[in-house]
Amino acid sequence: FRMAGKVSAKVDVYSYGILLLEMFTGRKPTDEQFDGDFSLRQWVTEAFPVAISDVIDSHLLNESNTTPTERSAAMNELLVMIMELGLSCSNISPNERMDMNKVVVGLRRIRHKIKMIEG
Repeated sequence: FRMAGKVSAKVDVYSYGILLLEMFTGRKPTDEQFDGDFSLRQWVTEAFPVAISDVIDSHLLNESNTTPTERSAAMNELLVMIMELGLSCSNISPNERMDMNKVVVGLRRIRHKIKMIEG
């Protein structure tokens, strides 16, 4: 995790982004399907945002106690917000990654949205 001989906070942001992608997809970057140039990040990027539910861990989607119609609207919006945060943090270019202050703002927006959905 060294870049040009310097440790960078952007590496931590990258790791956090990959962790988000792992937690919500249920996949690891080291899974067999990700080899060569095809990565966990690329897999999520290809599904984002239209088919995001295709890459989300099915256990997470089945845990909701709302009807499929209610879940698909509210849950899909939350999943897009979360995965967008993960993708922004794990951008290939360190200069294009979010800084942690913006990550915290994004997490607070997500938390606020969850509270609104829960009533």
